[in-house]
Amino acid sequence: MKSDEFVQELLGPIQEFCHSLDGQPPAYSYIPLKSDEERIRVMQSRLFNELRAADLYGTWLRTTPELEVKATMAESAHEEMTHAQLLSRRIRELGHEPFDYKPLPAQIAMFNAMEGLNDTCERLAGLSLAGETVAYYLIQMCLKSPAVPDWIKQPYRRITEDEAEHGSIPQKFLTQYATTPERQDRVRRAVAMRMVLFREYLASLDRWAMGKAAW
Repeated sequence: MKSDEFVQELLGPIQEFCHSLDGQPPAYSYIPLKSDEERIRVMQSRLFNELRAADLYGTWLRTTPELEVKATMAESAHEEMTHAQLLSRRIRELGHEPFDYKPLPAQIAMFNAMEGLNDTCERLAGLSLAGETVAYYLIQMCLKSPAVPDWIKQPYRRITEDEAEHGSIPQKFLTQYATTPERQDRVRRAVAMRMVLFREYLASLDRWAMGKAAW
């Protein structure tokens, strides 16, 4: 399959996943939350995501042979840390401790699975293409919803600007490097894995943030 057609094929299930959340937005979007305590819980969880993503990008630098991809990963690590600073500052302003948080088991599993990816295209597909596409979609839901307080929307306006600027970069690199059947198969599996694990993380965050589970 031509690499540009392949990338469009990848986007199909990711977009379907996003639209499947429209009818019942997850806690990750902040929309169904009723109290600031619940909102702080979700922001702490999302802060952990920013930090863990920065860790992954930084860890992968040494084993990424493609110079342009390596440079982008370095920039992404810095950007994720900037987002983490925005969220941690906002949590402190509300009188809470940003790092008083134990990651959910499904959240740990999701990032550990991403860490186990060894190929550049798998990493781009699982963490960047799939993960950031879903996160960006849910941020847009958050920003458009009147149910979400402005104190939450403020840092995410900055975050969404950064995400919009480089949203097409994973597609560009996958078009450039995912050119063999073997690599394309690994990429499909990485996207499928991320969607399964993301769904489990969102479901567990729903239960925990709204006080329906201990995790």
